[in-house]
Amino acid sequence: MNWLTFLPLAIVLALSTALGRRPLPLHPSWSARLLATTGAMTAVAALGTGVFVVINYAATLAPSAAAHVPEWALFGDDSPVPHAVGIAAAVLTAAGLLITGRTVARWIGELRAARAEAGEPLDTDAPIAVAVPGRHGGVLLSRGLLRDLSSAELHAVFQHEASHLRHRHHRYLAAGTLAAALLSPLRPLDDRLRLAVERWADEDAAEATGDRALLARTLAKVALAQPRTPPSTAFAESGVVERVEALLGTPPAKNPVTGPLLFMGNGVVTGSLTAATLQLDHVIASALLSLLAFG
Repeated sequence: MNWLTFLPLAIVLALSTALGRRPLPLHPSWSARLLATTGAMTAVAALGTGVFVVINYAATLAPSAAAHVPEWALFGDDSPVPHAVGIAAAVLTAAGLLITGRTVARWIGELRAARAEAGEPLDTDAPIAVAVPGRHGGVLLSRGLLRDLSSAELHAVFQHEASHLRHRHHRYLAAGTLAAALLSPLRPLDDRLRLAVERWADEDAAEATGDRALLARTLAKVALAQPRTPPSTAFAESGVVERVEALLGTPPAKNPVTGPLLFMGNGVVTGSLTAATLQLDHVIASALLSLLAFG
């Protein structure tokens, strides 16, 4: 093997880390798309690189068995994988797969529990509003929220949560959560993704109600009414101060041109790097052969 095997993962990890450090000058909808795509690609690249190295380490330990492994899954130079690298890759890949399985199991459990409670208001005084995705989901509100908010404020909350459902924001959040669980340097990216998703829903709700100030007041009111150890609620968490300030300011540009271009460019780059985690050796070898042939 050679260390170029880890280059695509290193590049996409560096990109994800950079995106998590500074806010993007885009509409929240495009920021969320960029962050979720990059986080998902980084998670796939990390697992893919680990699996690739483990397969080649197994071929190093049992050369005779390598004949039964597809050629694309083996290093192009047929060089052995050092024991230190192979064992570390096996341990980290097994841990990554275990984390992925546990995360998915937790998502399924939380979703089933939320759907089971979606038929009637939550019996709690805490102001809670949750978007429950799926055919049997909907907007789940608490009795405290229904009691404390006016009809106009409840309409603003409903529009916010409806935006989460309409755009399937749970998928964006899942990508960020998994990326952060697998790679701790991506926790800032996950935080920015959560804020972008909430800001996206805020802008949708502000457009639907036609009153940004109302939504800002409602958001602040719900946040201030939370108990000291609040249960999870999408409407009251994730950068409340920043969200209120944004709602009281000028609406962000929708980036009809720059947003799609950046999103597609980012997808091409991260997708190519992720694909290369399995075939970089072959790509480099082919490029060198081509240069020699036409040189």
